[in-house]
Amino acid sequence: MRHLIFTLAAAGAALTLGACTKAEQARTEDNVQKATADVVAAGKEVADSPVVEKAGESLKEAAQDTGTVLKDAAKGAVSGAKQGMAKVDDNRHSDGSTTTTTTTTVETKKN
Repeated sequence: MRHLIFTLAAAGAALTLGACTKAEQARTEDNVQKATADVVAAGKEVADSPVVEKAGESLKEAAQDTGTVLKDAAKGAVSGAKQGMAKVDDNRHSDGSTTTTTTTTVETKKN
């Protein structure tokens, strides 16, 4: 922000100084310096104000709330997926059919 302020101040000073007398240039330079100091002071005042501090606290609180909501949503999604898988597994065998697993072992002889 300071760079922007000083850049604008320098640009303003350059434009006004080119078309003014030395006395006017000095006054303009003083006015630009005072305006820059005022803007910097106002920026510090805003940064240190309780309103900005309160806004920062509110943002932190909102971020924490968002994190909690997302965490709870993820837990709900996992729970729902588990329940859905259990229903699918139950429904697979609910028609009375059974599944039989057979294992076959093959032995080979070495010559």
